[in-house]
Amino acid sequence: MALPKAFWLLWFGQTVSRLGTLAPAFLVLYMEQDGLVAPGTTPLIVGLFGAGVVLSGLVGGAVADLIGPRRTIVAAQPVTAAMALLFAVAENVVALCALSLITGFLSSVDRPAGAGLISAIVPQEQFSKAYSLFLVGFNIGMSLSPVFSGFLLEVSPGALFVVWAASSLVYAALVFAVPADPPPAQDADRPAGAAAALKAAARGIAEPFRTPVLVAFLLLTFLLACIYLQVNSALPLDMRASGLSTGDIGFVLAVNAVLSVLLLPLVPRLVGGLRAHVPLILAAVFMALGFGGNALAGGMVSFTVATVVWTLGEVLWAPMSATFIADRAPAGRSGTYQGSYFFAWNAAFVVGSPAGLALAHSHGYGALWMSVLGLGLVVTAGFTLLPRLAGFVTKPGPDSDPDPDSGLDTESVTTARATTPEPLTRETR
Repeated sequence: MALPKAFWLLWFGQTVSRLGTLAPAFLVLYMEQDGLVAPGTTPLIVGLFGAGVVLSGLVGGAVADLIGPRRTIVAAQPVTAAMALLFAVAENVVALCALSLITGFLSSVDRPAGAGLISAIVPQEQFSKAYSLFLVGFNIGMSLSPVFSGFLLEVSPGALFVVWAASSLVYAALVFAVPADPPPAQDADRPAGAAAALKAAARGIAEPFRTPVLVAFLLLTFLLACIYLQVNSALPLDMRASGLSTGDIGFVLAVNAVLSVLLLPLVPRLVGGLRAHVPLILAAVFMALGFGGNALAGGMVSFTVATVVWTLGEVLWAPMSATFIADRAPAGRSGTYQGSYFFAWNAAFVVGSPAGLALAHSHGYGALWMSVLGLGLVVTAGFTLLPRLAGFVTKPGPDSDPDPDSGLDTESVTTARATTPEPLTRETR
């Protein structure tokens, strides 16, 4: 079954947006190149950007459920464009710090809304396929963005922010063409008034953390992200310490990008029919073995082999983790539930990357990768236990009856999607 036009509008919009978004590394290069901040200030800039990204998961999901995912994306992009242009003229350190926090938030506030919009656009059984393709666009944009940013930084640094602003406005225009969010259901449980709605949204942020299986899933997500995010910190440094040139490092990481684009569309078909936790187990195993294998790597070939292994884990994890959350989100709460996932994953930016670097500096990279392998195996074991927790089974049926040995009884079987959200149509505008 072909995906609807509305999905492809979202796909192209997000891809263009990621292509034009300025990565924190190039933001720092821009500020240091122009002498806007002292080198000692750059960690603060990066930290504030990361704090904005972490906050965006919870807030972005709640806002998407409150006003609709399409409205959330469209409303955020003009603000992003304005903040990007302010970066081009800002010179005060306090202003630059504030802009870093705000743009970090805006750079990711659309991600839970995007997942929620896909849930509304496509039938539930096509979510994994659609989200896999959505991530292909994300990876294309994120892979080409550093190349584009590096070129602009050389020829016209100010153009970085003009492109960032323009790509945000293109994103807004394309998603604006998506049929409007359907009006929220009017029922007795829906709070009346803006203040009551905001309070309900704030309470709803905590909702995913009340379900045992989702609490366990989010904790395991955080730990797995602590492993994966070494790709942005310890892994490049280890490769450089092993004698690889910057070009060699770029080639190894390009293998990850190319494989992700090629393999992501195949994942839903390959794992179709497996129980929901099995792809998560496989993903954790591949990531543990891949990053742990860096302990044995000493040259470009061995680092590339390790990268291929953990990339297999990444391409399994990305769509199937989002599907795991989507299948357990109650009707009308998709954005909030996806936001909890992005919060857990992004929190590892704050903890996992610094902890990995600290361990590597104190005990060596070999100790780091062996610790990562051990942590990955612990995460793998955790995913195998998910079926024993209340809330794992999402709907009654022959494939989801409680296993008598799982510790579940019929009262723990929940139907996360009591009703399937009505797909967006032009008539809802």
